[in-house]
Amino acid sequence: MGRWLYQYSSRHTVAYFDARSKVAKTIKEAVAGFDEVVSSAYKDGVYLLFILLATLFATCFFQFFIMQPVFYKIQWHFNERFIGFLLALNGILIVLIEMILINWLEGKRHALTYIISGILVTGAGFVLLNLMPHVPLVAILIVCMITLGEMLSMPFMNTFWISRSNVRNRGEYAALYSMSWAGAQIIAPFLGSQVIAYGGFELLWWLLGGVCLIVACGYLIMKRSIHTTKRVPVLP
Repeated sequence: MGRWLYQYSSRHTVAYFDARSKVAKTIKEAVAGFDEVVSSAYKDGVYLLFILLATLFATCFFQFFIMQPVFYKIQWHFNERFIGFLLALNGILIVLIEMILINWLEGKRHALTYIISGILVTGAGFVLLNLMPHVPLVAILIVCMITLGEMLSMPFMNTFWISRSNVRNRGEYAALYSMSWAGAQIIAPFLGSQVIAYGGFELLWWLLGGVCLIVACGYLIMKRSIHTTKRVPVLP
């Protein structure tokens, strides 16, 4: 009886440690891929360039909420109710269209392709403020264009930074991305007002269109420089 108990206990002890070694091996294999990627967002040169370009784009985009309503009031002489409708239209379009659009586009092209397209559409929307007649229908068209640019670019910016991170450094990537937009929100009113004081609204819209074009070109160069994307295992 004692010998049987000894054998039973030995078998279960061996099985226990064998199971633990298998679990440890599985975890080790799962995290092995982390050594093959950049350990810190601050050492990821591609991502730092991405953040710089994102900050420039965000600085342009925030003019939509900061200086564009003032422009509609002063230059196009729209009443405040219609200006409020234009701003609300942005949110309405996002609620109705964005998730459907992203679900349809996701996985069909590289994220940078959609980012570039969205930035170009946004820049074109700003430029049209200098080229189109001052009528409500044109204002609605421009809001739709800038909103489309927002829906194409921003969700896929999130996709891009998430794809470059892993569970160990995702906080660093998220922090830099959040800081870029927070910084742009501080910079945008100052730069926008200074440009208007120097050359008026017309200069501001041309400048925003030019900066969006430069940012789109920067992302295009980045896209061409990225040859392969490594799949990093994610632990539950």
